[in-house]
Amino acid sequence: MKNQLFIQLKELISEKKRIKILFWVLAILLGVLQAWANRYSISTADGISYLDIGDAYMRGDWQTAINGYWSPLYSWILGITFFILKPSAYWEFPLVNLVNFTIYLGALVSFEFWLGKLLEYQNKITLDSQFKSVQIPIWVWLVLGYTLFLWSSLHWITVRSNTPDMIVAALVYLASGIILHISTKTASWLNVIALGAVLGLAYLAKAVMFPLSFIFLAVAMLAMGNLRQVLPRIMVALLVFTLVTTPFITALSLSKGHLTFGETGKLNYAWSVNPGSHIIPDVHWQGEPPGYGTPKHPTRQILGEPKVFEFATPVGGTYPPWTDPSYWYEGIAPPLAVDKQLKVIAKNLMAYNYLFLGSLVFGYLILVGVGGKFRSSLQGLAKTWHLLVPALAGLGVYLLAKTPPSTRLIAPFIVLLFAGTFLSICLSNSQKLKRLIALAVVVIFLIVSYRLSYDAVKDVAILWRKLEHTHWQIANSLKQLGIQPGNQVAIAVIDETGTDVHTFWARLARVNIIAEIHADDSVLTENSPLRFKVFKMIEATGSRAIVVGVRQSKLRNSLSETGWQRLGKSDFYVYFLEQSVTNLNLLNLNRL
Repeated sequence: MKNQLFIQLKELISEKKRIKILFWVLAILLGVLQAWANRYSISTADGISYLDIGDAYMRGDWQTAINGYWSPLYSWILGITFFILKPSAYWEFPLVNLVNFTIYLGALVSFEFWLGKLLEYQNKITLDSQFKSVQIPIWVWLVLGYTLFLWSSLHWITVRSNTPDMIVAALVYLASGIILHISTKTASWLNVIALGAVLGLAYLAKAVMFPLSFIFLAVAMLAMGNLRQVLPRIMVALLVFTLVTTPFITALSLSKGHLTFGETGKLNYAWSVNPGSHIIPDVHWQGEPPGYGTPKHPTRQILGEPKVFEFATPVGGTYPPWTDPSYWYEGIAPPLAVDKQLKVIAKNLMAYNYLFLGSLVFGYLILVGVGGKFRSSLQGLAKTWHLLVPALAGLGVYLLAKTPPSTRLIAPFIVLLFAGTFLSICLSNSQKLKRLIALAVVVIFLIVSYRLSYDAVKDVAILWRKLEHTHWQIANSLKQLGIQPGNQVAIAVIDETGTDVHTFWARLARVNIIAEIHADDSVLTENSPLRFKVFKMIEATGSRAIVVGVRQSKLRNSLSETGWQRLGKSDFYVYFLEQSVTNLNLLNLNRL
C-alpha cells in the first residue's frame, strides 16, 4: 500500500514537472520571438520618456527625473542598465527589449509563486467544504493557469510594450500570492514585511497602485483572522510600504509645491472623461476649451497659422512636452461631471464584456449548470474573496478613465478575477464531469494556442524579411550631415504623421526637439513668404534643422526639389535652416 502511494506521488510530481517544463519552454520561446522581432522598435513615445528619465536619474538631473506623470521604477531599471552597459545608439532599442524580456521572465517567476499558493489555497477550501465535490486533477489547474499567463502576458501586455505594466503584473501576482499564503497558513513577520515592500514597489511602478495597495493591505488584514492579534503585523506591513514610498512622494510633493503621489489621474480624467475624447490635446494645451483651468506654463505658441510651438526650456529630454506632461498641464482643473463619468463607465463595461466578462459569465454559468450545485457555488464566491476583491478593485479603477481601457493595464486583475471565479465553483463528484472539465481545459488551451501561434507567425514574418533599423538610419544620417548629440532641432507634423515617430530617431541621435510645426505640405515645399517666415521663426528658437516624415511619393519628390534631404532609406527628410536665407533671399518678411 505504501509503495503504491509512493508510486502515485512520484507520478504526480513527475506530471507537474513535465507540465511546468513544457509551459516554461513555450513561454520563453514565445517571449524571445516577440522581443527579437521587435528589437529595433519602441512601442510608444512613453518608452522614450522612461529612457530620458532614467538617464536623468543617473546623471543627477533631479529637475527632469522627479516627474509627476511617469512613475520611477521602470526608469530606474532602464537607467541602471544603460549606465552599466553603455550601449551605442545602434544597440539601445535592442537593449530595451532585452530588459523587457527579463522583466517578463520575472513576471513568469512571480506567476509561478502565485499559482503554487493558489493550489495550496484550493486544497484548503476543498478540505473545509461540507460537501463532496469533484477533485479536479492538478494538471487541469496548471494548464489553465499557465494558459492564462501566456495570453495575458504575451497578447494583452506583450513583451514589446515599453511600459511598466509587466512589472505591475509581476508585483500584483506576488502580492496576491503572499495574501493567499497568509490565508492558508499563519502570517509570519517576513510575510507582512514582504507584502509591504512589494506593494511599495508596485506604487513606484505605477501611481494607480497607491490607492489599490490599501485594498491589498485590507484584504491581507482580514485574511489573517483575529484583528487584535494581526494588528501589529498589518502595521508593520504599512510601515514598510510607507518607508518604500515616502522618499519619492516627498520629492514629488516638494517639486510640485503640494502633497501628491502622482498627477496621472487628473490628466487622464481631463483627456478621457471631462471634457473627454481628447478635446484637451495630449500636448500643447493653451487653455482651450474655457472652464477647465488656465495653464501656468504651457508650451509657447509662437505662431497661430500654421501652428508653431517652442518648448526649449525648462523641461529637458528628447521631446519635452512628453517628458513631463504634468509640468506643461499645471493649472488644469477639470470639474467633476457625473453624467460624463457614467457614460465612460458604461462604455468601459461594454469593453470589459467584449474582452473577458462575457466569456467569464458564460463559462461560469455553464459549469455551475452542469455541476448542479448552484447555491454551493454562490457560497463558494465568499471563500475566494481574497482574489476577487483586489481584482474587482483594479478593474474598477480602470472603469473610470480611458475608453476602452488598454488590456495591458487590466491584465493581472483579469487573471485574479478568473482564478477567484472558477475556484469558487462546486461540482458534483462524478467521473463524467471530471472528463468534461478536462476536455474544456484542453479546448481553451487549443484556442489560446491558435491565437498565440497567429501572433508568433506575424513575428516570424517580420524576421523573415530583412529587418531595417530605420530609426538608427535616420539618426546616423543626421550625424553624417553634421547634426551632433546635444543639438536642437524642430519637427514638422503633417496630417499623416504624429509626434511619436520623431521621438524614436531623436533619442538615438541624442538631439533635443525644441520646436514643432503643424502645417500642410505646401508650407514645407513652396518657396513662399509664409514658408520664409515660419522657417525664420523656427531658426530663432535655436533649432539647426527641421525634420519631417512623409509617405506620399509625390510629396517626397516635392521635398527633394525644395532643399530637403532624405535621411537614409527612410521616409524622413531634413531641412537645414541656414538654407532659408540663401534660398529665399529675394523675399521680404515685411510683405507678410
